[in-house]
Amino acid sequence: MLAGAPAFQADRFLPAAMWPQVVMHELDDFVPSCKFDAVNKAVTAACDSRDGVSDGVIGDPRTCRFNPTSLVGTVTPCGTITAKDAAVVKKIWDGPRRPDGTRLWYGILPGASFARLAATENGDGVPTALASGWYTYWLAKNPSFDWHRLTMANFTHYFDQSRQEWGPVVGTDDPDLSAFRAAGGKLLLWHGLADQLIPSQGTTSYYQQVTATMGGRAKTEKFARLFTAPGVGHCRGGSGAAPADPLAALVKWVEHGKAPTTLRAANGPMSRPLCLWPAVARYDGQGSTNDAANFRCTGRQ
Repeated sequence: MLAGAPAFQADRFLPAAMWPQVVMHELDDFVPSCKFDAVNKAVTAACDSRDGVSDGVIGDPRTCRFNPTSLVGTVTPCGTITAKDAAVVKKIWDGPRRPDGTRLWYGILPGASFARLAATENGDGVPTALASGWYTYWLAKNPSFDWHRLTMANFTHYFDQSRQEWGPVVGTDDPDLSAFRAAGGKLLLWHGLADQLIPSQGTTSYYQQVTATMGGRAKTEKFARLFTAPGVGHCRGGSGAAPADPLAALVKWVEHGKAPTTLRAANGPMSRPLCLWPAVARYDGQGSTNDAANFRCTGRQ
């Protein structure tokens, strides 16, 4: 099974996809796109060299500690970035939480485009149809539902409703893959770290649950492996290198017993190795920075 940017956990990522709009509505600050663009340009400049090369890609967003408050006062074509704008960005990156601070789900990672989940137009929010439709038809069950009724306070109610009603139907994240393993199955997962629609942390979190359930990483990697793609959006796009032919890697694993340790990825002239999670690729300091052969996977601990 090859699963790229898997859309499982729909009972959670779909209601969470409305969070950016709820945040902007609650803070009365529908941030225009060029301010979001300025934030992404700044966070990329601050964090993209941590893999040993400055290529416009945040190699490991987990280590990026950029504070958007540092941009307050920055002039953009659509106005000056304000403290409220910075607060919006922080909450979107952080993801939805309960009023007591308990995490509900994940936000998009630094460097991912805001254009899908935090789209705005003429001073109002433009939710993605996936999110608005989920609330309208599956939760409120009312074609006239106005998403502007959502607040940070009642967001938790809808999120819990989504899990209770639809988790058994579309949750699809049972970590017990023993039957799949016993049948000789092989699972190759990959997810772009700049996914602007389905946060990659859902996939990495699920894989951690699988390894815990299936006897640890070594046993799990005999039949299920996860790779992450820095700078890659939902299934494709972005400044990073996406897997060039992951199906070929899966065929070699299934038919020839050669488990992949990296996936070859490309974006125009740039090639990269995608590393077995949680490792990241780092430039070894010699040769072209566009050549995957000059990068090594590090950080498996």
